[in-house]
Amino acid sequence: MHHKPISFYVSTMAFYGMVPKEMIRRASAENFPLEFSSALPYREDMETLFNEYPHSKLAHNYFPAPAIPFVLNLASADPMIRTQSIEHVLKGLRWTKRGGAAFYAAHAGFCIDPRPEDLGRQLQQSTDRIDREKHWELFLDSIRIILPIAEALELDFYIENNVTAKMNLNVHGESPLLCSDPQEIQRLIREVSHPRLGILLDTAHLKVSAHTLNFSATEAVKIIAPSVRAIHHSDNEGELDNNQPIGSGYWFGEFMPLFGNIPHVLEVKKQDIPAIKKQIERLTVALKTGVV
Repeated sequence: MHHKPISFYVSTMAFYGMVPKEMIRRASAENFPLEFSSALPYREDMETLFNEYPHSKLAHNYFPAPAIPFVLNLASADPMIRTQSIEHVLKGLRWTKRGGAAFYAAHAGFCIDPRPEDLGRQLQQSTDRIDREKHWELFLDSIRIILPIAEALELDFYIENNVTAKMNLNVHGESPLLCSDPQEIQRLIREVSHPRLGILLDTAHLKVSAHTLNFSATEAVKIIAPSVRAIHHSDNEGELDNNQPIGSGYWFGEFMPLFGNIPHVLEVKKQDIPAIKKQIERLTVALKTGVV
């Protein structure tokens, strides 16, 4: 009997607070394709847990977390951080290959180097203006180092759009995060111009960034749609990226029919199995109807 492959992955974030073995047992019992998320802490046996997961799986961004935490930043002006970030992405690509997935995705770079404990909170910044072009070139250079290796592994490499919350604009009103707005996302695809490079669109990141940077999220989707190769789904109030569930008012629902043939990831925090299934059902209906 042939089963149609499910295009929906569930982020391990849905099982937040659970020990990894229990999380894997529950996800496996439901046959969920699983995205191993950045939020999973370092464990010596994580590679074993990843390799032994019996269904479709993705490695994402900061996964597998290293023993000594750092902030993955492909645009860092610190050569050690940038090298470490590139090495981490290459490791992620190798795990992806062994896991049987077709792509690995990392977040767009930052124009500052946050501390691991700052992520998700207000980022500490100097009062200097940001030299965005310097960090942009470092970011592109990192991607150009990564892409030939992705190509050799026959994998795609995707960049996830960053989230700029109001609290993270600097004193000059500048965002220290690259690729929060559609113009920079477009610029990235245009300037790198490589068939293996695509965008992992995080709809929640786009909603918050649109609110902060004063652009239309719906117009942004239309601009970047041709480059989108995978999607992260969660919701919020427009102020902070807090991985709230997908409800009937989900703003992205109308665009779902444009993205019927790419992987979708439910990236919501701490949900029970019925809630996960209900949200996947909502998104599945939206793929056909444009209504959540």
